[in-house]
Amino acid sequence: MSVHPKLMIGAGIAIAGLGLIGAGAGATYTAQVSATSSISTGGIGLSLNGQTGSALRLGVDAKNLGPHFTPISKDLLLKNTGTLDLASDYLSVTATGCDGGTGAALAKALQVRLTDVTHNMQVYDGALCSLANSPSGQGFTAPPVHTGVGGQLPHQLGAGASILYQVVIQPIDTAAGLPATAQNSSTTVSFAFTGFDS
Repeated sequence: MSVHPKLMIGAGIAIAGLGLIGAGAGATYTAQVSATSSISTGGIGLSLNGQTGSALRLGVDAKNLGPHFTPISKDLLLKNTGTLDLASDYLSVTATGCDGGTGAALAKALQVRLTDVTHNMQVYDGALCSLANSPSGQGFTAPPVHTGVGGQLPHQLGAGASILYQVVIQPIDTAAGLPATAQNSSTTVSFAFTGFDS
């Protein structure tokens, strides 16, 4: 049997075409791109008058005061020494004698004025023991988000930023001065600032 030459040529072209299809299906093109990212956390920190720690002394010389003493004034520079903004900061004040006992007559006869000098705003002006027992109203922000750390102060403290506060302590009754029952007594007043990043 003889095969027609044109048929042979057509069959050859068809086989060659199938071979090319197989060769094309096996080819692979690839491309890739990559990047590296560094992840790190920040931190929070506070300093008061350039010092850190939980037992700082204010260095106020308030000994042997008479009933009509000159108001005691102290600047408190609160600084965020961390790398994260503080969303809220709080002030807790304690004073021995506010809950009774030794120093009660003196503690209950004192008035405190707290001023945010940086923002030209009075935060508190009232009885020391009222501030120590329940800081609220006036310049404090209410209600507090965090409990047990005092009253929320009105301004946030960004990373590296500072707020200057001034504390003035004097007799509640400036005309009469301290009561006779406050003689030979003492009170210790503590200011604790706490900052939160949320």
